[in-house]
Amino acid sequence: MADGSGPMSADQAAYFAQEAPVFRAFAQQFTLDPKVVYLMAGQKGSQPVSVLKRYHEGLDQTARDPFPVHLEPPATTRARIAKGYGASVDEIAISRNTTDALSQILMGIEWQQGDEILVSPMEHPAGLSTVLRMAARFGVKIVQWGVPVRLDATADEVVEAVRKRIRPGVTRALFFSSPLWPNGQRLPERRIAALAQEAGAITVADGAHYGGMIEPRLDESGIDFWAISGHKWQCGPGGTGILYVRNRQHPANPTPLPRFHIMRSSARDIPFDGSRPADFDIGSALSRYGFPESACWRALGDVCALWDEVGRARIQAWTHNLADYLRQRIVATFGDDALLQPTIDPVLKSAIVCFNPFPDAQRRGSPDVNKQFRERLLREYGIRISGGGVGPDGFTRAPDPQAAAFPEGLIPNRHPDTLAAAPFGYALRANACVWNSVEQMEQFVEATKDLVSKMTAQVM
Repeated sequence: MADGSGPMSADQAAYFAQEAPVFRAFAQQFTLDPKVVYLMAGQKGSQPVSVLKRYHEGLDQTARDPFPVHLEPPATTRARIAKGYGASVDEIAISRNTTDALSQILMGIEWQQGDEILVSPMEHPAGLSTVLRMAARFGVKIVQWGVPVRLDATADEVVEAVRKRIRPGVTRALFFSSPLWPNGQRLPERRIAALAQEAGAITVADGAHYGGMIEPRLDESGIDFWAISGHKWQCGPGGTGILYVRNRQHPANPTPLPRFHIMRSSARDIPFDGSRPADFDIGSALSRYGFPESACWRALGDVCALWDEVGRARIQAWTHNLADYLRQRIVATFGDDALLQPTIDPVLKSAIVCFNPFPDAQRRGSPDVNKQFRERLLREYGIRISGGGVGPDGFTRAPDPQAAAFPEGLIPNRHPDTLAAAPFGYALRANACVWNSVEQMEQFVEATKDLVSKMTAQVM
């Protein structure tokens, strides 16, 4: 095992010296428990103080006078979101969360019997459950592709893995997450979208960990549909999300708009056949449902505006540089094998660091050890991370005989060339968040080193 020195390069030192004061000041916006180093925006973010104040005021205002449906016109909120997300306001709807948006998207596509949907095996249970329901309802075949996940994997390899499985005229849609939740690997969204366009396929992206972490340019992504969380990295209230529907031909996607049936809307002045006439504000139609909590909606607009004020490119750079430094320190301390995600090609990296620091196979492969490590890290060192959560409930399920090849806790992947079952890594995940610092990354690595030493000394 390396000594853990992990020296910082001169360029890294200069970057952190320049940006640390900015993000130290930004960190003061968050009322996180000072006794805990919170490395888990991917579970749920923390609302900034300025947003939280207006949110509480909005709740109080609604309690005093419950009659108004919205504290702020929905078009205003959607415009504030659209500005920072690189989209037109008519392409942005407010959803309840990523799962809600995915359900609307996948159930709204005009499927035909015998269509195929091409999906990565590494999807979140919420996404794969929706795909399974959709496939059963419409007679759609689920086809998987294997994700290159080696440390030296490249975006070219990822694109080629998709190319091998896409079938023009048969593949109706590609569905994938970016970043992928089990190991934090980002995918080359723009290139996958271009590949889908060549094949005449629709693209659907689960961006639960995209908004708020990555500078979003949705129109430039070429993706047809995005489902994005408002309460994770974007740090809005729970029960908020962003649904993007491409509503015109863009340079990044000049293909005709796919027919799309609106599944949830109180609007009646809309097409009922899946078509979209010129100047149709589909974002407005998708945002008209019941009596949503208007204080939540306004707070989502507030936090998006705050992110724009700090600078989304700047936030992406900060979180990604922190994550890179953390990976560097993990490798120096525990070796290359400790990381469970690509680390060379910057296109495939995000602010989610996926790792397993245990040196012996028995502890690396134990879900119980994984859980105990996280619990003790919080209890004894005051650091909260995530991990596990990858059960055997993937696309390949009993009675399929291959289901046994995807045991509890392993990330369910397939080989890019053969599609043979290729699960890997009992994952631990640490997030480099906007409120975190270099010092906290170092504190985390030292705590991990100490705890691994204690747990390794124990007899299993």
